[in-house]
Amino acid sequence: MKENTLNDFYLFCDGEHRELYSILLYDWQEMGLAWHCNASVLVLGINSVIKGGMFECFSLHTGGAEPSSIRIDMPQWRKQLGPEYTASFIADIRRLQGLSCQQREHTFVIENPAHILAPVQKQLRNMIHQFGVILPNKVAS
Repeated sequence: MKENTLNDFYLFCDGEHRELYSILLYDWQEMGLAWHCNASVLVLGINSVIKGGMFECFSLHTGGAEPSSIRIDMPQWRKQLGPEYTASFIADIRRLQGLSCQQREHTFVIENPAHILAPVQKQLRNMIHQFGVILPNKVAS
């Protein structure tokens, strides 16, 4: 069932976002981290027995009424990782030239992340990958 839902999700993505999101998901799965999706949102996270449930790190949105985006729930990040780490990660993302980032209430949004220059997209993918590598230690502490 998870595979069918993932196929439905990819049907709603444009080609560039389908490629970016599939790379991010592949990396996430290779690290042994958790994910779930529906037809319009793919969530990358980590299951945590200590913290209770799944910490949803990034939600990848297909677009539609709003542009495709990667979203971060700021209160959840602050609760799980602390305000200092959260602020530092967001500041690092904002420093990437060419990203369209904005704060919408309690959500940090990167709009159309697949429609940016390839080197910037690679930096963003690397940042998300590096985050995934350290995530199990961050959540366990």
